[in-house]
Amino acid sequence: MPSALPTRGDYWYVMPAWRSIPICNIMSSNVFQKLSDAYRSLPYKQWPRTVRWPLELLLLILLFSLASSWVSRHMLNTDDIAPTAVLMTLDGQSIKLDWSSSHGDLPSPQTSRTLLYFFAPWCGICRVSMPGLNVIPTDNLRIYAVALDFNTQEEVEQFVTDVGYEGTVLLGTDRLRDQFQIRGYPSYYVIDDQGKIRHRDQGLSTPPGLWLRTHSF
Repeated sequence: MPSALPTRGDYWYVMPAWRSIPICNIMSSNVFQKLSDAYRSLPYKQWPRTVRWPLELLLLILLFSLASSWVSRHMLNTDDIAPTAVLMTLDGQSIKLDWSSSHGDLPSPQTSRTLLYFFAPWCGICRVSMPGLNVIPTDNLRIYAVALDFNTQEEVEQFVTDVGYEGTVLLGTDRLRDQFQIRGYPSYYVIDDQGKIRHRDQGLSTPPGLWLRTHSF
């Protein structure tokens, strides 16, 4: 009875072109097995789990922080003053992003923090993370989802409907994208009531992570 799964030799027979692809040669060799064996033989792997797991968690957090700093390196710096702008909502109302406590529509005496979440309707990660904005507590916080790199307003409206986002959506401009130095999606800034940028990041974010960033000052 023939084997249900092809062997390594079968793969080379079916797809001989794989031999010319270096990564396929690596994947088809025992390199990965050697790396796995080397990892298991590390001295610290013999330590108790109560010691090893916290260290691995700290290493994971460190790697995540380094990756976050790398992808957001082009954005405005923390402690910079956020640009001001006047943007339109999907229903035609104007919102003035003026960080002065005595002028504009933002902030109000009840909101000392603002989360600006920049997205594009073609962004797959935005489709995954944007619904999470609905569950972030808005006590002392105002959330604006700012659309960029879209062709029509209808495209934005359809995207918002598809993902089920329930908050305020602003229609951004190319000038606003340049002012906030947005080069990838999703990107977000956390801004205090004086217009100072307190946090910035780009990429996938979770509701707990965003909540911590908006309530850590």
